This record gives sequence, structure tokens and C-alpha cells, in this order.
Amino acid sequence: MPFTVPEGVTEIRVKESYSDQGKNVLNLGIYGPEGYKPGGTTGFRGWSGGAKTEFFLNAAEASTGYIPGKIKAGTWNILIYPSTITAEGISWQLDVVLIKGVEKAPFKISPAPEVVNNKPGWYRGDLHMHTYHSDGKRTQQELLQEAKANGLDFIVSTEHNTNSANLSWGLFNTNRLLVINGEEITTTAFGHWNAIGLNPETLIDWRYTPEDNVIATYINQVKAADGLAIINHPFYNDERVNNFGFDVNLFDGIEVWNGHAKWNQLDELAVKWWDSLLRQGIRKIAVAASDSHTPNSSDNPVGSPQTVVQAHALSRKEIMAGLRVGKAYLAQGNNIALTLTAKSGAATAGIGETLAASQGEEVQVLLALKGTPDAFIATLVGDEGVLATEKATGGNLKFSWRVASGSTKYLRVEVRTLQGDMVALTNPIWLL
Repeated sequence: MPFTVPEGVTEIRVKESYSDQGKNVLNLGIYGPEGYKPGGTTGFRGWSGGAKTEFFLNAAEASTGYIPGKIKAGTWNILIYPSTITAEGISWQLDVVLIKGVEKAPFKISPAPEVVNNKPGWYRGDLHMHTYHSDGKRTQQELLQEAKANGLDFIVSTEHNTNSANLSWGLFNTNRLLVINGEEITTTAFGHWNAIGLNPETLIDWRYTPEDNVIATYINQVKAADGLAIINHPFYNDERVNNFGFDVNLFDGIEVWNGHAKWNQLDELAVKWWDSLLRQGIRKIAVAASDSHTPNSSDNPVGSPQTVVQAHALSRKEIMAGLRVGKAYLAQGNNIALTLTAKSGAATAGIGETLAASQGEEVQVLLALKGTPDAFIATLVGDEGVLATEKATGGNLKFSWRVASGSTKYLRVEVRTLQGDMVALTNPIWLL
């Protein structure tokens, strides 16, 4: 919906009204006179999807999800994307108010610091969450407080189809918590994916279908920022089928554990899909994330589940480097800790690393666990299936298994309750 902004306008206010809200959903966004065509992001001034029906923006301020900045004269475009329309149709009205006045001091971006410390270690993070900048129900400060309270070392900011939050994390007291920029690219009918490790001003467009054959262009934009492209909740539907429509081979990883602390059937399907790819020799990083939208008092807290990454430092660069090679395990919460190593002769490898097994020698696999439930099952998995299973009671425990050299291409571990709910899951150790 185009509209003309004359010289002297310093603020734009937009409101849409439509019938049967909830049953009908109209997503909302805006582009400036620089253009709005897919692939071009210079004109982007914000997106709120179906989370808002009104917004404002001026030089200094904007509604969450939108980007402050000078209101330039010219043709602006409001984008309306109907994600749900009932068979009865819809009555819709759009009101645009243009306000003239004194220009306010311009907004300056304030991104989060990229380095917290230079100490090597295992760092706990949540790779997927939302605030009022998309469809979350909390402020950025509230999210930071929750992440710290729940023992996290880092979070990834992943609002739907906007980078507005990434421009202002530096305004808040992160206090030894690393904030990594990201975006959840939300192509509703074809699945969601996270671009993580972005520069604060990078925006990845979402307006295309698999048939357009352009997804590689956008993933290359993520790679150019040294980021990763992660497929989100691939079975996130009632039909329990994989609804991700883009070329899986182009992506770096899969969110195999999404949302509530309670393991569910959709997570189970995602792990099985990930494992089937590994067995075909298609390496994908497994990650877990809360996808939290609601405040701390809810049953979907930040950090449950979480991804624990081995990195040389708590910094954007090093956390991304650890993730990139799969030096990560997934845990239900910050009380769970594990180490997994494989040894052959004098050679040793950990999660995400490759072990050159000595010809004719067995591979010794060592698993150490802390913070496990009262009773659980630890399972060693290879490319041919289950290699070993141990039932144990909770506490600080160690397990040792021996695997014949050349019998499997990788080793990974699952820790589950006796009911089958996941407690922890590792990425593979690769064997040559």
C-alpha cells in the first residue's frame, strides 16, 4: 500500500483495523522511499508481523520491531501480508497519519559488546527467543534478567523478520552476558530458520518461496557475516510432518529441541530426522533453544532447553566458531553437564572433533555426567544405530564403552529419563 510523504513530515503513525482479529491475521510492516522490492533492504523500516496493528516512527524513536530514523520525503510502502483469512473474507481499513514538527535528535545504533571475556570454556546459551520487537511478551531488559537468572552465558537475539532489537542491545546492562545478533526468517508456509551471528545492521529478507530458487543468495549473506543458518522446529505443526520447504543441504544445522522444558513428539521427530541425515553423511549441527515468547513465570523459560558450546572465549567470534564445528551438546537446563571423549592409541577427540582411530585398535568412549535425574538411561549411538546402553541412578557418574575400530563413522550420546524424555544430547565425535 503506497503513500506519499511530503517534505517537512517528522513522524509517521500507522494503524490497521480488520474484522475477526484472531481468526484473521494480517501481518504488517513498512519500507521507506529507498524501495521495498524483495532482496533490497535499504528501505526497510520495520516489521511486526501479526503482533501489532499499529506503530509509529520518527528520527529518534519507533515502536518495537521498527527502526527510528529520518522521515524522508517520497513514496513509502506499507506491506500487508495475510497469513490467515477466513472463507468469509475480511473487512479492512488502514489509517496513516503524517505529522509535521521539529526534527528530533537522530537515533544512534547501540549494539551489544562482542566480547565478554577471553577465557576458554563451555558456555551455556539459548539460540532462539523473542521480545516485544516481534511477538514476544517482554522487554529486552526483562529477557536479559531472565537469561542471567537462569544461568546462561549467552543468548541469540532472533526476532521475526526484523533486526530492530539488534540495534539497541548496547543500551541495556548485559552484565557479563553475551548477546549475539540474529533473526528468525519467517516464511510461514515454508518453515522458519534462524540466521545467527549477524552484524547488527544486517537484515535477511524473507519474501520468497522455494520455487524462486533464491534461498542460497540469502544464506550467502549470513555466511558473509560469519553467521550460521539453522533450520527451526521442522515439525512444528499438528500434522507432525516436516514442513521445511527449502534445500536442507544449504543449511548449517537443525534445531532438534525446541520450546518447553518438556520433551515432546515433535522434538523426537526432529532428532530422528537429524540422525537420518548424519547416517547419510550429511553433517548438520544439532542445537536446542527455548523459542521463549513469554515472561519468566511461564512454562517456557529462557534457557530450557539450551545449547552448551565449547569456545576459546565468551565472544561472538569464538562462540560461533565452536558452534560451526559442532563443539556443542544440548541440555534440558543449566544443572546438566557432561563430557564425551573418544580415545584410540595416543589420539583423543571430543564433541565436534575427529578421531583418527588406529587400525585394529578399539576406540574407548568415555562419558561423564553431572546433575542427572534420579534415574536415567545413557545411550551411545553410531551410524548403524545403538552401540551401548546404560541404565543408572542420578548423580555424578562416569561410563566407559569400547567400540571396534571402523565399526561406525561417528559417536554421539543421548541421556533420557526412564520415560524416554531427553535430558541431554551431544553432537557427534567423528571417526576416520
